[in-house]
Amino acid sequence: DEGYAPARSQGRFLSAGAVQNVIGVLPGADRSKPAVLVMSHYDSVANSPGAADDAAGVAAALEVARALKAGPRPARDVIFLFTDGEEQGLLGADAFFARDPLRERVGLVINMEARGDSGRAAMFQTGPGNGALMHLFAREARRPAANSLAAAVYEKMPNDTDFTHAVKAGLPGLNFAFIDDQLAYHTPLARADHLDQGSLQHLGDQVLPTVRALATAADLPAKAPNAVYSDLFGLVMVSYPVEVAWGLLALAGALVLYALVRGLMIKGTSVVELLKGLCGFLLVGVSGGLVLHLAGKLLGVVDLQGHYALLGRFNPLLLGGTALLVGTALAVVIGQAKGAARIWPSLLALAAGGLTCLIGGPALDPIGLGLGVAAAVLVWASLGKPVGVLGAWIGALVGLLAIALATMVLLPGGSVMTAWPLLVAALAAVLVLAKGGTRNKRVALALTFFVALAAVAVVAQVGAWGGWTFAGLGVELPAILAAFGLLALPALIPLAHDFSALKLAAIPATLVAGLGAALGAYAVLAGASATRPELTEAAHLSDLSTGRAYRISTLPRLDAWSRGALTAQGGTPTQQELVPFFKSKAWLADARPVPLDPPQLVLEQAGERLLVRVIPGPGAEYVTVRIRPDGMLAGARLNGRPVPLTTKAGEWTSLTYHAPDPSGVTLSFSRLNGSGRVEAAALEVREGWPRATPSPGAKPEGLMAWGLSDKTLVLTRASVKW
Repeated sequence: DEGYAPARSQGRFLSAGAVQNVIGVLPGADRSKPAVLVMSHYDSVANSPGAADDAAGVAAALEVARALKAGPRPARDVIFLFTDGEEQGLLGADAFFARDPLRERVGLVINMEARGDSGRAAMFQTGPGNGALMHLFAREARRPAANSLAAAVYEKMPNDTDFTHAVKAGLPGLNFAFIDDQLAYHTPLARADHLDQGSLQHLGDQVLPTVRALATAADLPAKAPNAVYSDLFGLVMVSYPVEVAWGLLALAGALVLYALVRGLMIKGTSVVELLKGLCGFLLVGVSGGLVLHLAGKLLGVVDLQGHYALLGRFNPLLLGGTALLVGTALAVVIGQAKGAARIWPSLLALAAGGLTCLIGGPALDPIGLGLGVAAAVLVWASLGKPVGVLGAWIGALVGLLAIALATMVLLPGGSVMTAWPLLVAALAAVLVLAKGGTRNKRVALALTFFVALAAVAVVAQVGAWGGWTFAGLGVELPAILAAFGLLALPALIPLAHDFSALKLAAIPATLVAGLGAALGAYAVLAGASATRPELTEAAHLSDLSTGRAYRISTLPRLDAWSRGALTAQGGTPTQQELVPFFKSKAWLADARPVPLDPPQLVLEQAGERLLVRVIPGPGAEYVTVRIRPDGMLAGARLNGRPVPLTTKAGEWTSLTYHAPDPSGVTLSFSRLNGSGRVEAAALEVREGWPRATPSPGAKPEGLMAWGLSDKTLVLTRASVKW
């Protein structure tokens, strides 16, 4: 069958390909019931064995099939779909959900993915109407990992998996993945011996009992309003309707109100102190965000090679970012408790905001500049005269309550991350205010223990959320950690105020921040190694339209190996545009032409249609065809089937076809009336170096192949007039 990826760039870029899905059906007792579809993909990208993405999902699906077959017969069919062409644009999933007759029998979908080689397998996306399904998942899954904020955020991101087609079809379901150690994502490190077996086991621990419960149930869970949910310490799952989420927020609000009124009544604080406490809470978030945003700029990630180099240092980056945040937060709390002067912190904030505009070249950084100005204003609003612990604590609770309310209104699924830390911290404050001042040592000790326990619980849960979110959004965005610092802060303020009473409290805070800076510097400066290699690329390009040959790298920087590969035949690498292919300039060095079986690119008229036909050479993995008409062409068809591909006069339109049939690929359009001209170019990619040219030597430790590395590229051009 053929699969199609959604067209991009106003319909002018389309990916398609010949796919071979593998499907198995475990028959149920009543085959008329809606079936459960268990889905994973068996393809990978070039230069990656794909042990995690997605051989792990395939292995888990096969084990689920074995376990179900060994048990009682399920009540309904369980369909196992192993898709092809996921990496090329969800091609196999498109073919199944668009044209396979089995699609009509699917009632619910379970998909398994990976974006790394280790970590807990998280259920990060659901289908529509997940309320009842989440109740089943919370009950059945072992050691569940999920939260509704991740699902809500993922819906707004441009990422896709095969599960995207299930969602578009309106099917309920669950999507799983593990995402730690992303250096192995789409790289040669994705080997079976590199895969964390615990991650694979955790994936199965959640999927198998969930699928078994669905397969044996009399009815699949009915669609119900989306639930708010989260795992707690990876042990249990809480899942409840949005109405309950509002109730929890109301309870937290009542506790905060009690704490505020009680604090004022016993004269433990004042309105001014409460306002300064609120501003101090905001200052922690803003200054923490500013410091981490500045750190992110200093990391200097400007390209793919830099991104992957940092992925190899993810743990030091996470620990370093956390240490910087803790050091900054302690500085604010200590400054409030001791009544620090305001002039130097405000100037420092403005300087940091300005510095973000200079790193990477003079350019306005509205985020960094805005954070710097906001931090300076909040310094003047929160520092100066000392603020007592109750003023800082209750002010922070009011701040988090406002954030929780905004989250509840704007993103209900995210309320799980704000309501529970608020509820725990507010309960601790209420207990202290209700029983505080007691002379009973046991009660005082119990209160201290509860406050400490609440802080530990909140930090552990919020830390898990923050680490997973940092991994999901990318190492270039350490500032996201500041949001999780705000979530934990109200539970930590009483302990932090006790710490600030120490005479030399500023020294540990400075050391913690210094440790964070040192870890960040290590992440940037540490060299590559056999276990943490960096990307390299070198390939051979034959341009049949000019008779010239090159050695090529599309990565922005050459290392010693790729430079040696490009210069091996006497050429000097220079960055050039290869029109109409590649978004950025590529490194090209002249090489000796080699004989090869060329692809054929033919443009011809057939009645009222223009035909663009490509007959691939032997071993073609894929071919990209780009055409540029001098007027608009309409009615695009691919191998006779209508496709959503559009053209624009004077602009390039692109089709990438994967696994082309040796007999060729035909793209056709309705021809314009009158005269016209169309330019076309085809770039074919084959595995390995040409047989007639020596390949470069083995890559040294510390480097790994990426993308087009060790491929043969063949470029040909044609045009037609009428």
